Amino acid sequence: MKLTRTLPILLAGVILAGTVAAVAALAGNPPAGSPAPSDPPSAPVVTPSPAPSDDPGDGTPIRVDLDIDTAHDVYVDIVDRTGRLVDARSGPSSDGGASIEPYRLRVENVDERTLRLTWVDYPIDNGLDLYISEEGSGLRLVLVQPEPTGDTDSYVSDRVLILEFEDEVSADDVEAFLQDGLDV
Repeated sequence: MKLTRTLPILLAGVILAGTVAAVAALAGNPPAGSPAPSDPPSAPVVTPSPAPSDDPGDGTPIRVDLDIDTAHDVYVDIVDRTGRLVDARSGPSSDGGASIEPYRLRVENVDERTLRLTWVDYPIDNGLDLYISEEGSGLRLVLVQPEPTGDTDSYVSDRVLILEFEDEVSADDVEAFLQDGLDV
């Protein structure tokens, strides 16, 4: 019984002695490739970080509250990764009803630098996200529209967003997607 109690103590002592010996050996003889103790420490390398920017191309969302024909709160947060967007505003509210099929995003030119996006939504409070990026020689627009989480009726109406760019943009060169919900 005494051997069983002293064996763990002996084993712990051997491990401790081996650890102390290894540390002492390394202190006197640094591993190969390590700087010698007499070498001065090298200066730290400082990499400047980019300064914060107010440029919309930095991914900072731009919020646009939409004019709609009900008392609901509907907005779009726009992330412009191109830096080309100069203005975003709500289009006119509809008189009710839908001019486009649900789960579709229509993109049309208002003029050579301005696009009108139209889609439909239920009469609910809703926060959407629009991501703008370059795709080849055109733009890619991804509008994320969360599904209703509570009770609603099946009546839908148009939502309109106007986007103005710093240079010409053609609706024909735009890839537009309406993603229903946040799941990918």
